Amino acid sequence: MWNPPLFFKIAFFCLPMVWFSASASPLPTIHDGLVKAHQNEAFHPAAVAAFTRLQREFGTPLYIYDRQIIDEQAECLKEAFSSCFPKLHIFYAVKANTNLSLIRLLRKHGFGAEVISGGEILTARKLKVPGSEIMFTSSSKSPWEIELAIKEGAVLNVDSLDELNQVEVAASRARKTARISFRVNPGVDPHTIHQINTGISESKFGLHLENGIAFHAYSRALKLPHVKIIGAHCHIGSQITEPEGYRLTAEKMLEFAFELKEKLGIRLEFIDLGGGIGIPYQDDQTVMTPMELAQTLKPVWNQGIERLGYEPTLWIEPGRFFVAPAGFLLTRVNSVKTTPVKTFVNIDAGFNTLVRPVMYQAYHRVRVVGRRENVVKLDIAGDVCETGDIFAADRMLPKPRADDLVVILDAGAYGFSMASEYNARPLPAEVLVNGDEVTVIRKRGSNEDLFRNQLAPY
Repeated sequence: MWNPPLFFKIAFFCLPMVWFSASASPLPTIHDGLVKAHQNEAFHPAAVAAFTRLQREFGTPLYIYDRQIIDEQAECLKEAFSSCFPKLHIFYAVKANTNLSLIRLLRKHGFGAEVISGGEILTARKLKVPGSEIMFTSSSKSPWEIELAIKEGAVLNVDSLDELNQVEVAASRARKTARISFRVNPGVDPHTIHQINTGISESKFGLHLENGIAFHAYSRALKLPHVKIIGAHCHIGSQITEPEGYRLTAEKMLEFAFELKEKLGIRLEFIDLGGGIGIPYQDDQTVMTPMELAQTLKPVWNQGIERLGYEPTLWIEPGRFFVAPAGFLLTRVNSVKTTPVKTFVNIDAGFNTLVRPVMYQAYHRVRVVGRRENVVKLDIAGDVCETGDIFAADRMLPKPRADDLVVILDAGAYGFSMASEYNARPLPAEVLVNGDEVTVIRKRGSNEDLFRNQLAPY
């Protein structure tokens, strides 16, 4: 029997392997690994490879954003609302995440910028967002912010009669006409977290419809020579998961627009129904889709504009919806400690890195990278020296070990934008993932940053 030489055996048995590898699916990307984490498969090799590479190259704690998810969220909302509202303008609520790269991505979808400070006006202008595409909404504007908004041509969303008078004086001094809307408090409860429930009567925001307060403000503004009324605005809260609050708000705002037209002759260029569209923060959570919201609003809007006799542009201003699902906070396990009461997994991030769980008692999904066995009840604890610094309490998770990686999901909104250097810890880095490419979009803070701008004369 013929016994082929060794080199022939090698060649023969390698050929099928070469053919197979050439025809097989491409290697998984970092994006694929992030998707696996969303699917509660952080033990999958694609997820392990992705997070291990990110930790090795960029360190922890690390904010990671997936460009594909941002683009998908933007297109999903745009398609849903544009199919129902021919006159539509979408703004991105910059406060959700102020990173220039992410704002630029959303700007490519045609979105304007809804801002709440002078710094955010400057952020939008740095990216060449024109003033006509900036809505400045704040209940407490300082003089320099009012002057900046007028200078840049932003829409000033006025929150009180006191502020209206200040806008008139500033515009007169600048020899300009300020473009304004008023923030209206519609007295609608969308049943969200109290701290972000902004449309209820006891909220600090807006001019109330009740007792004719908002109507009086519009009447007063008509008499001022340096302001021009162009719209009406409201915002009922954040992380809203059901459409009913929006439906009631739209009814009230359209009825108010009719009153302004009939009694004051005001024709609004836009009605802004705000943002606050929620996302699922839990694996089994169901929330309204943009299409469900748009279809709920459509008959209310159509009936309202028919009675109104003209159609203002519908403005909406989501923030969280675009960026929250795209964000991951990657952390490293410093130690694991079991007490008579609990098991604590101590990670290298704290509420100075992500404050939502402490401030709002917000729920974030947590994944232990590379492990699926030995599931026990755990607390994911931060490194801030306070008892309340807990990211996730009493979670059933695979028990990690020191040096393992833990990922906190849905951290793209109100994560880095609310971070601080509390406990003298530098700010984390931010990276943007595009398939298998990773770009640093904010450098990691340094220990030297902790002393910037400080003086020690004594």
